[in-house]
Amino acid sequence: MAKYDSQLTELKTLLPTSKSILIALPANANTDQLAAALALFLTLEGSGKQVSIVCDDTIKVSQSHLFGVDHIQKVLPPTDGGNLTLTLEGVAASDGTVPALEKLDWSAQGGNLNLVFHVLPGQTFQPAKIVPHYQGSGFNSIFVVGAANLTALGNIYSANPQAFSGTHVVNVDNQSANTSFGQTNVLDANVPAVSEIMGSLIVDLGFTLSADAASNLLAGIFDVTNNLTNEKANAETFVAVANCLRVGGRKPFGSAQGQPVSTPAFDWSALMPKSQPTPQVSPIDAGDHSQPFPVNQPSPEERPAQEGVISETVEPEWLTPKIFKGSSLG
Repeated sequence: MAKYDSQLTELKTLLPTSKSILIALPANANTDQLAAALALFLTLEGSGKQVSIVCDDTIKVSQSHLFGVDHIQKVLPPTDGGNLTLTLEGVAASDGTVPALEKLDWSAQGGNLNLVFHVLPGQTFQPAKIVPHYQGSGFNSIFVVGAANLTALGNIYSANPQAFSGTHVVNVDNQSANTSFGQTNVLDANVPAVSEIMGSLIVDLGFTLSADAASNLLAGIFDVTNNLTNEKANAETFVAVANCLRVGGRKPFGSAQGQPVSTPAFDWSALMPKSQPTPQVSPIDAGDHSQPFPVNQPSPEERPAQEGVISETVEPEWLTPKIFKGSSLG
């Protein structure tokens, strides 16, 4: 069974008919959260969905290498559909009542809709401004990525609470403090990166992970685990990395994405078997400085029986001058 299959039953039924989807990020989103959300954005957009991605923050230069980062908006985009709300400003009291209003009626006349505000005798009902906006904003579903609660979205939520109240919200996060605010909650506090969750989620929903989306996921995982060097990286993390690499994802350090290396790359050679050490050698102090030979010479016991053993101690008579006579030359 897929890793998060049990959490996705309702979403798998809803998503095929969802035409318009919103992806929302918390304010001050980190690289991992951005990478996971952008991977989902690229995947849904590639499947033909109308997708918008929002974040109440300014993207940092260090995050600009992520694929699709230019699609992130700071305000909720206008869409078709949703429930129309007319806000009449300046007519309500601080306790939430409308003192001047007795009741509200509506009636259709021709092609028009008339709203009738019945005002109490002696009272004045004069709105300072009438502002139309849509509840639900026309989105069929909203993915909230990396937020412990909806208020963490900042102005994205505080200025548009209606958009979240009437829409199926999918909550994807790895924080233990998450309040499970979604209709669908994909939560896993045992993984180091939201990008790791997102990699499984995309596949579990039946989508194919693209090379660009996989590169984003790798960027998120490597950022959280300090290029796979800290204790947060576990066996499943390495499996997630391998899955991304298999589909063409690129590791986020080096020249692959034109970004400087801020932290040392993971030492992949540490996973290779160790080779035998090479013996040290020392050159002979010969007149012509001929080829070196190993310092560790075989012991006399290891030499062949027929081979003489040269003593390292100079014999005294070798230092005495020698005179050769004619009779000694044969």
